[in-house]
Amino acid sequence: MDKYFIPKGPYAVLMTPFKYDGTIDWEAYEAEVEFLARSPITGLFPCATTGEFVHMSPEENMKLIEVCARVNNGRKRIAAGACATNLDTVEMYARHAEKCGCDTIVVCVPYYITLPQLEVEEFFVRLSKRLEGINIMLYNIPMFTGEIAISTYERLLQCENIIGIKDSSQNLKRISHLIDIKDEIRPDFAVFCGTDDMLLPSLVAGCTGSMTAMSAILPEVNAKIFELFENGEIMEAQKLNKAYLPALRLCDSLTFPAGYKLAIEKRGLVMGNKQIVANEGSFTYKGINERLAKEMKKLTRMV
Repeated sequence: MDKYFIPKGPYAVLMTPFKYDGTIDWEAYEAEVEFLARSPITGLFPCATTGEFVHMSPEENMKLIEVCARVNNGRKRIAAGACATNLDTVEMYARHAEKCGCDTIVVCVPYYITLPQLEVEEFFVRLSKRLEGINIMLYNIPMFTGEIAISTYERLLQCENIIGIKDSSQNLKRISHLIDIKDEIRPDFAVFCGTDDMLLPSLVAGCTGSMTAMSAILPEVNAKIFELFENGEIMEAQKLNKAYLPALRLCDSLTFPAGYKLAIEKRGLVMGNKQIVANEGSFTYKGINERLAKEMKKLTRMV
């Protein structure tokens, strides 16, 4: 990995298509990677939360990274998810991602057993030392794991190979403080927004990139929001960001991440089994699917 790599721009969070027997649909996954590799986004994020890494074995997660890298073939940057409850498994993912040619790994706080902040800090410090030469992005997603406190984040800025953070806290106040702190201590540190709903406000606050589901579903739209923002066309960027808020509300009305998988299917990609208990044949499910189809049709005409 490039020691001086600094991620930026919109990254697409890859979703994992499943067949109805529960196995991964590799042909559909390759089609998704190809679709995104041809799009105007900057990077790809396999094995993310929306990619349902928790449903899969370590071997399957490593194959997802490997296939993503092979199909992408250097066209986009790759930030590989390397989330696990222990250092050994994270290191295994990291070594594999490095072997596959990924640019960085993305690591969340160990989940299920909640850690106090001193142990969260120690986890990432030890990981940084183990993975010398491998770029690490912190992943703050407190709705599913423990949080990386702002004070912990500030101390972790001292770890040279921790190069950025994806913050999915949905908290713009927190993100503003992350940016202010890193600007004082380490200006080249990357702060990424993990929430499409507040993409433009996060860019205004100082984020230099994003890792979100809508960058996979509507890569043209999010790439355009970045372009408009960089050109100072804030009101036009705001119109685009606001335009997909109704679709996001529909996506979030189903068990995560089923709504997002329904949305990406409207781009002609196959997702198959949504891996949820909810009845796909219910009137509620069908109604949301129909409304989402209408929203997606409008959105794909915008750019």
